[in-house]
Amino acid sequence: MKKSIIAFVMLFSVITMNAQTQPEELPKKSEISTNLLDMVISGTLNVNYERLFDNNQSLLVGVNLFDTYGYYDAGYIDKSTAMTFNASYLLYFSKHKDHSGFFFYPQLRARTGEVTIEDYFYYDFDSNTEVTEKESYDVSGVSAGFGIGHKWMFSNKFTLTLKTDVARNIGNFDTDYLSNVELRFGVNFGYRF
Repeated sequence: MKKSIIAFVMLFSVITMNAQTQPEELPKKSEISTNLLDMVISGTLNVNYERLFDNNQSLLVGVNLFDTYGYYDAGYIDKSTAMTFNASYLLYFSKHKDHSGFFFYPQLRARTGEVTIEDYFYYDFDSNTEVTEKESYDVSGVSAGFGIGHKWMFSNKFTLTLKTDVARNIGNFDTDYLSNVELRFGVNFGYRF
């Protein structure tokens, strides 16, 4: 009986010592995400990196490949060589959650490239062919704006963000076809590490 009690005490002390030496989970400082709404609506590939700071603040930098200007003619885009770089400073309003909940952000965006759309088509009865007219427009420029959104955290790793932002072009911009103000929406899925 005495040997059983000693064996039990030794086993218990080994288990408790092992439990005390396990490292605590370190706070996550980074997040990567992508905007799947842009992919579905306009074929834009979006990748974001967010660096999390103290006091529910963070810096987000991102790149959009095959970008459009807002969602102008998203269904008629034939080709896009546009690429956008953006930077945002996120301010989260939740006092109880770490980098989730409602947020606001100012942003800067720089875009370069051209988008070609199928402007219209008609049927030429003389030659019995369909004729498609294509129009290209330059979407290069710099814009500044702000946005709001809400972020949910799942399993302390995965995030879902719904957001919207508006930006106005700064400097020279071709306004013959495009507006000076760009409105965008986002449904971002992310992974925090």
